[in-house]
Amino acid sequence: MDDKEQKLKNYVLWLLSRQDYSRRDLTRKLQQKEATPEFTERLLDWCESHNFINEQRYCEGFVRRHLAKYHGAKRIQSEAMAKGIDRALLDKTLEEFEIDWFELAKDAYLKKFSNSGKELDQKEKAKRVRYLMYRGFNYEQIDFAMQAQQ
Repeated sequence: MDDKEQKLKNYVLWLLSRQDYSRRDLTRKLQQKEATPEFTERLLDWCESHNFINEQRYCEGFVRRHLAKYHGAKRIQSEAMAKGIDRALLDKTLEEFEIDWFELAKDAYLKKFSNSGKELDQKEKAKRVRYLMYRGFNYEQIDFAMQAQQ
């Protein structure tokens, strides 16, 4: 291993010591550092063999972070696809977490709007619906959340 490859390996290990990354993220970062595709594959295979990269662990952390932000299923799926997380792995992880989306929507709604008045005009209702839709909840979950405050 020459000096440049050793520096790239150290760079990847430094990145992984700070947080989990997916294989796709690390590939992109190595491409930015002008690593050869062959070296990138060898290095990432080595990282996987030592369990430094674990797609399941990365997906679980990704879902946990989004749940902590009160994001719904649609938002999580959308951002996971942008990150390159496998759809089957994401679905399996979401199923394992056994998330009550209705309660999560209610919690997100109450966190944002619990201090506001009870009387809602049409404009304010639409604003609140848009807020929850942006967070990734469907209409049934939004309706449940809005009924919880009344």
